[in-house]
Amino acid sequence: MSRSANDQTTVENMTTISPGVRQLKPRLYKDTLANGLTVLVKETPGVKVATVQIWVRAGSIYEGPDEGGITHLIEHMIFKGTKIRGPGEVAAAIEERGGQINAYTSFEHTVYHATLPVREWQTALTVLADAVLNSVFDEQELEREKLVVLEEIGMRADRPEVKFFDATMSHAYARHPYRLPVIGSRESVAAFRREDILRYLARHYRPANFTVVLVGDLPHPEALAQVAQIFSHLPAQGGEAAVLPEEPWPQEPRIFALREAVNQSQLALIFPIPAFDHPDTPALDVLAGVMGQGDASRLYQRLRDEQGLVYGIRAWAFTPKYPGLLQIVATLEHGQIKAAIDSCLAELARLRLIPVEERELERVKRNLESDFVFNLEKVEGQARVLGSFELLTGDPREDAYLERIRAVGVADLERVARRYCDPRRLTVGCLLPREADLDLGQEELLASIARTEGRGQSEAEASLIDSYLGNVHRFTLDNGITLLVREEPQVPTVAIQAVFPGGLMAEGLESNGAFAFIADLLPKGSARVNARELSLKIADMAGDLSGFAGKNTFGLKAAFLSRFFGEGLELMAEVLTTPAFDPQEADKIRPERLAALRQQRDSLTATAFVEFNRALFQEHPYALNGLGAAEAIAAFSAPELRDIYLRHARPERLVLAVAGDIKASEAHERASRLFGQWRPAADGLAPPRINPPAAPHPPRLVHRPQDKEQVHIVIGFIGPTLTGPDRYALELLDTALSGQSGRLFRQLRDRQGLAYSLSSFTLLGLDTGSFGVYIGTSPDKRAEAIASLWRELERVRAEPLSVEELEKAKGLLAGHYDLGLQTNSAQALDLALSETYGLGQDFGNRYLAAIGQVTAEEVRQAAARYIRPESYVQVTVGAGE
Repeated sequence: MSRSANDQTTVENMTTISPGVRQLKPRLYKDTLANGLTVLVKETPGVKVATVQIWVRAGSIYEGPDEGGITHLIEHMIFKGTKIRGPGEVAAAIEERGGQINAYTSFEHTVYHATLPVREWQTALTVLADAVLNSVFDEQELEREKLVVLEEIGMRADRPEVKFFDATMSHAYARHPYRLPVIGSRESVAAFRREDILRYLARHYRPANFTVVLVGDLPHPEALAQVAQIFSHLPAQGGEAAVLPEEPWPQEPRIFALREAVNQSQLALIFPIPAFDHPDTPALDVLAGVMGQGDASRLYQRLRDEQGLVYGIRAWAFTPKYPGLLQIVATLEHGQIKAAIDSCLAELARLRLIPVEERELERVKRNLESDFVFNLEKVEGQARVLGSFELLTGDPREDAYLERIRAVGVADLERVARRYCDPRRLTVGCLLPREADLDLGQEELLASIARTEGRGQSEAEASLIDSYLGNVHRFTLDNGITLLVREEPQVPTVAIQAVFPGGLMAEGLESNGAFAFIADLLPKGSARVNARELSLKIADMAGDLSGFAGKNTFGLKAAFLSRFFGEGLELMAEVLTTPAFDPQEADKIRPERLAALRQQRDSLTATAFVEFNRALFQEHPYALNGLGAAEAIAAFSAPELRDIYLRHARPERLVLAVAGDIKASEAHERASRLFGQWRPAADGLAPPRINPPAAPHPPRLVHRPQDKEQVHIVIGFIGPTLTGPDRYALELLDTALSGQSGRLFRQLRDRQGLAYSLSSFTLLGLDTGSFGVYIGTSPDKRAEAIASLWRELERVRAEPLSVEELEKAKGLLAGHYDLGLQTNSAQALDLALSETYGLGQDFGNRYLAAIGQVTAEEVRQAAARYIRPESYVQVTVGAGE
């Protein structure tokens, strides 16, 4: 955006209300209005997206004894109407301009945020400010939204991992309100009245508690003037000083078990640590990285790779404004819990007693820094970092913290391990199946501590092609590999996507899950390096390398700091051309794949869509479970998986896409050298003949009862294909139905209070697709919810969308298209899939043009063709008969 001619006048005017204007570093400004409100502006020239966030120092820990969940309820109600905007119109004002709007509540603050094309940033500021300052909190809307939050509480009750998190917090904290769930309880939420909300707002929604964050290609003087114009009329009121109970440090180890209707157990080990502003926090973050962040971490290598005790394990430091927690969480079988506790404690003892090697320390510190850098690819991430650091420290810059991370030494790590990883202060928690036979109490935990304490002593010319993203080069190597490179030097990162046709479309009943298995096994070594060596090499570069498998494709993806591109691409080439397919690694992954299936069955939503796909697509591969079939997973051998891989992973089928801070010429030279000699190691497979599924006639009704508090419902139909002419109309219909201002949200959630979670959906496949609606609700509302869904479906069959609805949907699709392409990884994937599917690199231009030309009548006609009351699938999963 260009600066206005009145910028100088604007700055002069601002000095009367902003005594604290500071440029903290190039293009980052912090201002304080006279009433105490803080403004953070970060200019990002050339970026097409902007974000506006309003941070309020009002979180659940500041609630009174009878206010549990009121902060979260207010966050919901903020979008339910202001003095000038009715229910749904706050979200609509952003979405119709191609943006996204949302909010979240944490322990310490509430954040209202909107991200949209940069030309609309003033709209975002105006709309968010209107919502935060002028919400009316209508009594009827409040009662409806309380029902929605109660549904959300019910949904949380059906998610064992959420209940386990709540339990760990309530046991790890004895007095501090961190022990209480942000959402509150059924009793507290049901009791709230409008006057309760107004009293809370009067105490907390004050200028001194507001921080407005703006990031994008917007000039600081103009942004500051707009914020001042909107907020400077608020009277100066200091925020009330929080008086919170002091959390005592535990004096002896504690253990608890949560028994639920689950298939998969979890284990948590928790130690108390100080708050974010404590000098030891950087070292504690590094300690958590050494312990359990990534495949190269100590706990992952020992408990997962060497001992086979866990399916997954990670560690992190929760360092909020007040005392935090060092947490280790593992997924495992309940029979391995005792051994896993022993091994975790033994590794912690080694950390306290044996110095970490400099190479390991540097690798972890590099990865922590990498996390910050990659988070800056999106404007939302930049704003989130600014807001977090401002509210935690009073300084939005992360530079000082990164310097403290870089300064952490071996002695620092040993010191904090000795000070904070003290078994006397340990809390252990277990999530167990109800029928699990496990007796683990205080005495056994003390014995485990005692034991472990002792043990711990092609030559083609480059061409710049027409593309939506711009700066895209295409090369074809001699062996048929297509190389696509997008030069984007804004952030020093680079992403790589290697994509082959395959996935579910290449599977059958007996091979269901092969490509998901391959995706996990492929990055576990090459002919030259084993899994551990490979993970260490990747970690040393602060990078990421992983496999993926979907309905139509599979492959390998990676992301690195750009200075490690050459080394990273070399490792990727090794894995793709000479994969290890180590039987021992396969035997480690197999139970993890089976565990993922069990966890899928614990999710009502996932189960509903698995059953829906099976019923709708019948004999077509899309009917198969994306995670696989248990019998097939149990039977796969490493040689069989290797054979499947070699028959599908052929150079002439590979699209290699690179996006980021890299020159196309360099990428071409390195790819030619590393991949140019690759030739197929097995005969290819002729594409199978697949017939699209017939429409379900008569309708297919599926019900899977489960002992849960909610019932999840999917109603759907055969839909259009990826290249079909109806895709654009159906995508617009999907968009008009979904979202906070969509018909389903307004009708079924806002007006009827039937659900917390609901949406429409569209799957655009290669030769078939699906379209439908989903809702999660209470059993007593099941019939009403189904009837309401059908009323909305019949309505779109019979009546065209309004002009406003259609234009809003077009703006949303266009905006989301750009929002989804912010990161280098997303851009590399878009390049690869557009090439693989034959859409062309200029598809984005054609897509947006086609969306813009669709009429409301064309949307109605498409709805009438696909939404057929005589031909559908209905799936219900959960409570009820």
